[in-house]
Amino acid sequence: MKVRIEHGISGAEIAVSRGDAIVIVDTIRASTTYVTAFASGADRIIPCSSRKHLAEKYEGYPNSLKCGERLCKKIEGYDLGSSPVEMSNTDLTGKVLLSSTTNGSRMVVACSDSPLVVMGGFCNASSVAEFLKGKNMDVSIICSGRLGEEVIEDNLCGEFIKNLLVSPSKTFRLSKEEIEEECLVSPSYEMLSSAGLEADFEKCMSFDSHSLVPVFDGEAFTLL
Repeated sequence: MKVRIEHGISGAEIAVSRGDAIVIVDTIRASTTYVTAFASGADRIIPCSSRKHLAEKYEGYPNSLKCGERLCKKIEGYDLGSSPVEMSNTDLTGKVLLSSTTNGSRMVVACSDSPLVVMGGFCNASSVAEFLKGKNMDVSIICSGRLGEEVIEDNLCGEFIKNLLVSPSKTFRLSKEEIEEECLVSPSYEMLSSAGLEADFEKCMSFDSHSLVPVFDGEAFTLL
C-alpha cells in the first residue's frame, strides 16, 4: 500500500487519475460534521458543490434537510449549518441531509470518480485507517484546505492518518495536545472563534471520539 498526501482540488484530480482510494480531510469542520451527523442517526448525506446544485437535488429529496455554511455562517433559509455541535444536539434519525459547505462538499464532488472515497478527521482517524488497511488499495489523503490555501489542521490530520496507515506502532511526531495548540493559530479557528463557535473546535479536536467511517456511494455518504 502506497499512501500519499495531496492538497486541494488539483491534488484530488491527481489522486482520481491514479485510481487511489481517497480520504477527504476537512478537519474544521466538514469531516467532523459528517461523522457527527451519522452518530446522530442520519441515513445519507449528499454533498452539493453549490447552493444551486443543492436546490436541484432537493427536488428529488423534498423531505431532506438542507445543511450548509459559507465562512462558518449557516446559509439563510437552510435547516442546519455545518456545526458538529448542532448535529450532535439534533435527532437526525433516518434523515437525508443535503450539504453545501465552503470547502468539503466541493472536494467530494472533485473526488467522486474515485473507486473509494471516505471522510476522515481526527474524530475517526483510527477507524479510517483500520477500514483502509483491509482494502488492498493505494491511498491518497486529500487535505481540503480553505479557499484554495493549505491549512495547518488539514495538513496535520493528513499526516496523522498517514502515520496510522504506514507506521501504526510509531508515535506521531506531535502529541495530541501539541496538535491542538498548532491548530489554534489556524485562520479556520480564528473564524470559528469570531462566530462564537469554539465548541465546534473542541469537537473537531476530539481524537477517535467516533468509530464511524462515512463512505461515498457515488451520490451520497452512507455507513456500510
